[in-house]
Amino acid sequence: MKKILLIAAAGFLAFGTVAASAADMAPVVAKAPPPPAPVYDPWTGIYIGGNFGSGLANFDFSGTTTGTLKGTPFQETFNGSRSQHGWLGGGQIGINYEIMPRLVVGVEGDIDWSNIKGSVSACSSKTAAGVIDCATSAGKIDDFGTVRGRVGYVFDNLLVFGSGGFAWARETASVTETCNGAKCPKTSGVLAINSASYSATPDGWAAGAGFEWRVLPNWLLRVEYLHLQFNHASSTYSLNGTVGAAPFASTSNVSANTGVEVLRVGLSYLFNWGAEPLVR
Repeated sequence: MKKILLIAAAGFLAFGTVAASAADMAPVVAKAPPPPAPVYDPWTGIYIGGNFGSGLANFDFSGTTTGTLKGTPFQETFNGSRSQHGWLGGGQIGINYEIMPRLVVGVEGDIDWSNIKGSVSACSSKTAAGVIDCATSAGKIDDFGTVRGRVGYVFDNLLVFGSGGFAWARETASVTETCNGAKCPKTSGVLAINSASYSATPDGWAAGAGFEWRVLPNWLLRVEYLHLQFNHASSTYSLNGTVGAAPFASTSNVSANTGVEVLRVGLSYLFNWGAEPLVR
């Protein structure tokens, strides 16, 4: 009987110890795995596309004319300003590199064909001999291009950027003399003088700003402003013929400064280099 009581007491003690230990243990809750990191389509990659828009140019020119009239040598100076405007269109190719989640750098090259043209009439200065000429000058920017560095800041699907670098253009012009003589431009002798044509390929600089909107994962819609500046571009043209019955011949040397304002829209396809974790 004593053995049975001892066994029962030991069992109760063991059960109480196990129950107390179980009560002291905190419940174990399984943790869910962390969600995958969100991804974004990076701006890093090569892009190619097209653009169109309009341009406004201001062409400031000056120069010196030397020649002969009735066998008598003369020299004149002239200056003027010509406004030109028209459409443009072309393409661009470039590369972006997102050096950190919101900062993008890159290089872009573009070429645009244009119909930026205009004309103006200007007169040369009167000399001691009383010789003066007036002429109509017409010009056109046939095409231009740039190679620019770019730096931009990303706001989700919007890239705001600035750019600057090298620019070139191809300009053509013609000059038609409208009068010659001491009382020019009010009166003039009968002219039989050729119209001269000349061209120039000035180089200079370009700077501007704009934004690109990622309308689809690989399609970028842009609006961009550029200023192109070409200084001290030189050209030469010659006129010859008759003023009345007198033989006339002249050569003019021109120096011009041209500023071009460009506003254009474009669409590019970005060959980006894979998605990356979003750490914005």
